[in-house]
Amino acid sequence: MATTTSNLTSTHSVRTIAVLEECIEKLQFLGAIAPDVLSHRDELTAFVGGEISRIISTQRELENRYEKLITERGALKGLSNKTKYIAVQSEIQDVSHALRESTKSLCRNLKDNPNIAGNLVKIHRERTELIDILTSTIAELQESGGFDTLMSRVTSDKRSQEDQKEILRKERETAASVAQLDADLEAERSDHASIVSEQREEMAMLKEKLLSVRTEASVDVRFQRAEANANTGNILRAFRQEEAEIEAKIRELKEKLEVESTVNAESEKFLRKKQDNLKSKLEEWNVKYDNDLEELTIKHNQLIKKREDNLEILVKLKKRREQEIAEEKAKIAAEQAEKEAASAAEKLSIKMDQAATYINAMVRRYLKRKAENAAAKGGKKGKGKGGKKGKKK
Repeated sequence: MATTTSNLTSTHSVRTIAVLEECIEKLQFLGAIAPDVLSHRDELTAFVGGEISRIISTQRELENRYEKLITERGALKGLSNKTKYIAVQSEIQDVSHALRESTKSLCRNLKDNPNIAGNLVKIHRERTELIDILTSTIAELQESGGFDTLMSRVTSDKRSQEDQKEILRKERETAASVAQLDADLEAERSDHASIVSEQREEMAMLKEKLLSVRTEASVDVRFQRAEANANTGNILRAFRQEEAEIEAKIRELKEKLEVESTVNAESEKFLRKKQDNLKSKLEEWNVKYDNDLEELTIKHNQLIKKREDNLEILVKLKKRREQEIAEEKAKIAAEQAEKEAASAAEKLSIKMDQAATYINAMVRRYLKRKAENAAAKGGKKGKGKGGKKGKKK
């Protein structure tokens, strides 16, 4: 998967290039002061012959050429014409690739032979790879201001670390399963027995090989002393070195066996302790479950009883409320009827007062008219009597 990065500014690129070039120079300085693989050339030649000598010689020439090109590139860095600088940079990459291939070839040839400088070769290879990555990064920064090669390598290393973390996480999850503890213990014992058996077989083979080497060396020294007088020192040195390596490997295997035994015992002890803890926790949780269940059951029953009591109270309150509402409605109706009766009585009283007033008025008018009529009749009678008397005179 391609890694995308933001390009650096020219100022940051120059600073970064300066830092990376300083790192390369320091790595080259470390390579110069570190023990050289070529210092063991005579011993390596005695073991693997002229092919390795040729590879080492070629590698030394490539290293010298690489150092000269680095120096030349530093001298050309300040020039305005970048053509020669780019050519030198390209040649540095070619030499770096050839040096890497030479190192791989040397490692292949030394793989199955006594390797005096194995660690030095590994350090040299890793240092060369780091210098190559830094060189490629410098080239990218100079061309485009990016650093995709470095980011890709960092991303790859991070991905490897994440994979290792994921593996460790899965192992922890697997170890956490209580049901598999007994099976894990049995598998651990079986694996330990298998490893011990394999290591013992390997130790026996190494001892047999050591005995064979010693026997062969003794026979060669006894029967070929006259013929191989010139090579006796190299042969004895080779056998002694191989013997020392085998003895060192035997000691290493013994140490590994002791470590495996200790680790197995500690693992078994840890797993048993963890199993006991889990059983204890399981019992505690069972007791807690029973207690919580009993407590919750009591609370549940209390809540049910309380709910029933509340429902009964609610029914009573509902009936009481309905009765109060009915009484309130009856009271309101009675008050309304009373108001209507009072209003009707008041209206009737007014009408009766009006009727009484009217009747009184009518009676007074009637009496007045009657009095007037009576008065009128009395006047007419008086006038009639007086006239008749006058005529008689």
